[in-house]
Amino acid sequence: MALKLWRVWTFLGLQDIKARFRRSFIGPLWILLNLGFFVGGAGFVYGVMFGQPMAEFLPFLITGFVIWGFLLSSLVEAGTAFVISEGYIKQFSYPKQIYLLRALVSYSINMAIGFVAVVILQIVFRNIGFSGWLMALPGMAVLIVAALGHIVISAYVGTKFRDLPFALGGVLQVVFFVTPIMFPIDVLRAKGIDFVYKYNPLYYLIDIVRRPILEGSLPPFENYAMAALYVLLVWVVAAAIARRLDNRVVFLL
Repeated sequence: MALKLWRVWTFLGLQDIKARFRRSFIGPLWILLNLGFFVGGAGFVYGVMFGQPMAEFLPFLITGFVIWGFLLSSLVEAGTAFVISEGYIKQFSYPKQIYLLRALVSYSINMAIGFVAVVILQIVFRNIGFSGWLMALPGMAVLIVAALGHIVISAYVGTKFRDLPFALGGVLQVVFFVTPIMFPIDVLRAKGIDFVYKYNPLYYLIDIVRRPILEGSLPPFENYAMAALYVLLVWVVAAAIARRLDNRVVFLL
């Protein structure tokens, strides 16, 4: 039922983006500028630290950061998806799932704008490959399905436990530094600590999108398998939580 109302949740998601940048002079371009500041600062420092060629490292860094931002939103910001939609939920009889899809639309638009910065860097360094972007589409589909599962879990649990977004934000700050976003996995292998990414499911979600975009080749099959297994587990949990809390959302708001 919620999918049939795609005009509603698409409109609400777009309105969230407009509201975020209302009265801003350059609007969503701030996303690109902030990414530029990040890449210019952290990219230079970490590139020199790890001895990486800037033409390869900067696109690697910004692509990972864009995908990480999308995952972070689906886990942390989604904890308030029902809370910020309280007025709609109590006034209209729409399926509550449209507010989850609303969040997905908003986060996806932010990620799409971030990918524009990736394309710009690839053009600057003359290493853009359109076939790589096409090969990234299956990974992108898996990533979006995983993010929707995150949103379902965080939105329902976050409605009952309002401290959830704050707790997840703290935990994911630590996870960020042990996920190969700001450093290549070759660095971890060289240091003998490759377990840092091998047992990190978020790495596989990032890799199945980032590697095709940057290298124009598909990741190993096991990376897709690990990502798919993680998505399955996420949705088993999401379905159980949604079934338990769906009828209680109105009373929890």
